[in-house]
Amino acid sequence: MLENEIALQMADEIRQDRKQAEFMLLNYAEELRTYRLQREEYVRGNNVQGGGGNLPGHPTEAEALRGVKFDDAYPAYTWLRAVEFVERGLSERKRIFLDARRKASRDKAGRGRRAWLVRTQMMYCEAMRERFLNTEFFTSERVLKDMWRYIVDRTVEAYLKLEQNKLNRRVQ
Repeated sequence: MLENEIALQMADEIRQDRKQAEFMLLNYAEELRTYRLQREEYVRGNNVQGGGGNLPGHPTEAEALRGVKFDDAYPAYTWLRAVEFVERGLSERKRIFLDARRKASRDKAGRGRRAWLVRTQMMYCEAMRERFLNTEFFTSERVLKDMWRYIVDRTVEAYLKLEQNKLNRRVQ
């Protein structure tokens, strides 16, 4: 019975990771902006830390160390890195798809699961026609779902690998 509970818990964690990956992929620009603002405030915020008398300090070094400390504590930092890593490795067509998927998500046109698909399909096909000057470009909903699943899966994999590397560094 215990193995079944563990399996259910793992399945739930996998679903949560996929949802978080989807959220970060769709809201990457906003999340990155928030991260950068909060990091800047934290790093530059309080330059006087207990005072150092009149001795010369190392302000650049102190800022760098505060930045590293902030990154370690910021909950979405690893997700942001994972999205950035995955995006860099995508083919041009998949980047065009991801851009269309993000725009469709922001448009909030329609409701339900299929609404994003139809809107993304329209935007993706239009972008591909513009980019490759092909007036007959079309792709199926199944292909779009597969592309989305591929990107989400790669993001989760990148996130887990980054987390594993972070744990390994702490152990050493």
